[in-house]
Amino acid sequence: MNAFTIIKTGQEDKSVMQKEDLISGEIRNYLKVPEIARIGTNASFGRMENPQMDKIGLQGKFPSSLARSGYVADRTVFDHWRRWKLENSFQPTFRWEIVVWFRRKVSAQGASNISPLNDNRRSRLSWPQLAILVLITLGLGAGAGFLSSSEKSLTQITRSARQRIGLASTSNGPPGHWGVYEANNNDPRLAPEQIEEIRRLRSLGYVGGSVPARGSAGITEHHPDTASGGLRFFTSGHEPGAYLMDSLGNILHTWRLTYENCIRQSKDPAAKFLPDPGGVTGCWRRAHLFPDGELLVIYEGHGLARIDRNSRLIWSYPGPCHHDLEVAPDGSVFVLTREAEMIPELNPDKPVMVDYITHLSADGELLDMINLLEAFENSVYASTLDNLDEAGDLFHTNTLEILDGRMAHLSDNFAAGNFLISLRELGVIAIVDHETEKVTWAQSGMWSAQHQPTLLDNGNILLFDNLGHQGRSKVIEFDPFTQEVAWTYADSPEHPLYSKTCGSCQRLPNGNTLITESDNGRALEVDPDGVIVWEFRNPRRTGENDKFIAAIMEMVILPEDFFPSWIDQPQ
Repeated sequence: MNAFTIIKTGQEDKSVMQKEDLISGEIRNYLKVPEIARIGTNASFGRMENPQMDKIGLQGKFPSSLARSGYVADRTVFDHWRRWKLENSFQPTFRWEIVVWFRRKVSAQGASNISPLNDNRRSRLSWPQLAILVLITLGLGAGAGFLSSSEKSLTQITRSARQRIGLASTSNGPPGHWGVYEANNNDPRLAPEQIEEIRRLRSLGYVGGSVPARGSAGITEHHPDTASGGLRFFTSGHEPGAYLMDSLGNILHTWRLTYENCIRQSKDPAAKFLPDPGGVTGCWRRAHLFPDGELLVIYEGHGLARIDRNSRLIWSYPGPCHHDLEVAPDGSVFVLTREAEMIPELNPDKPVMVDYITHLSADGELLDMINLLEAFENSVYASTLDNLDEAGDLFHTNTLEILDGRMAHLSDNFAAGNFLISLRELGVIAIVDHETEKVTWAQSGMWSAQHQPTLLDNGNILLFDNLGHQGRSKVIEFDPFTQEVAWTYADSPEHPLYSKTCGSCQRLPNGNTLITESDNGRALEVDPDGVIVWEFRNPRRTGENDKFIAAIMEMVILPEDFFPSWIDQPQ
């Protein structure tokens, strides 16, 4: 059997170099379509380098002349081939043999025997040109990942995710108490229509509350013998504040600082801060608690502030910070930021939102920025970008975690200082190497609109899957090498779990898992068997006439020995 097959497109009669019966009619019909959705080479998605094996890549011979011409592989035909193979009981030499459709794309150095590509990333394969069908062998091993575990293409996944989320191009959003992020209309670099497009991009709602108030509130379940005794720290959608609470529901300390007061107290000129007529900063999107009671807080899309335990401003950073932040061991701060940029290769007329990992000193001074679009473009995962929309919020990165290196013995990707991120728009989680500023690993397949991937002590990843459980939510723990699911807590009629827009999860020292069901303003601690041992429903309300339950953006449980002297008496 040849290592690859050439099919001439644009003709009713396909000419092949292999036996015709190895290619199903479904595939042949599909190849008549001139523009096809694709993911990329089989090495460019869902791969981890196994320390016991050579790096998984394209196996078999690939013509170097085609590599130099910029052909990379498509996933959809692989799906058809795998389905046909199973239906016909085809037994390959190895566990998987893959037929991949090739078309002209840029920067998909997804396999060791494909040369780096230098042509334009969004150039199209002209109709008279040859398209190539390749039969390749993928070895069975600890790098199996995405390609051998999903029957959907990434394009299908992301498209259906966007449809289910319904994130909108209007400023109103779904029912609820939403903020509207307005653009700075005074930017002289942009034309009026470009400013309007930025306004549209930034008009995605940020939920302070969307679920009608109902039922009981406060601590609704508590089993002291099995629940964690640590203090709970969380932010609530009804105000720009944070709370420290014990397991009985007693509030021990409160922080609060409005965006307006932050600007007034800041040493930075007020003109550096974006206006907020839509009320996006009406709650803190994320807060980080230091042992001395100081906080770092994100005013979504507008800035970052460090405040003391009495809610007085220490310093501020007036930049477009959003979603998540991490404090490095040296005290410096990494935070997600975004910029509206004109990228002609993506869209010559409209700006797009580009995400960055921004590095600040411990005093809030800008040190460095990593462009996440370029981190993909310059990596072996560049073909992931072929699934981008050509306008709008490209990634919607919602999670940032600094890896501490404790799992580096499993893979160099887990080296200390690397970043684990989540890109909701693509349904992708990825690792970015801090030194090279390149993506070194990416994976998708079992989730949709996900949040909060976190690396566990056993080398698995825990993740909040917002919409991948038949349109509902689940939390999963899985092996990033094989995607084998080790643990799950999923929505069911007996135990509903659903958060459309946000969500979080934390594995606790006692083996339990804390889940933040953000939209419903609920946090629950479940044991390894899925039994709820502690549950909190936010009693705070938001919106007109307090119509909605205030969302819990994130709750974390602190170490059980954390009980500093500055904590107030129960309020």
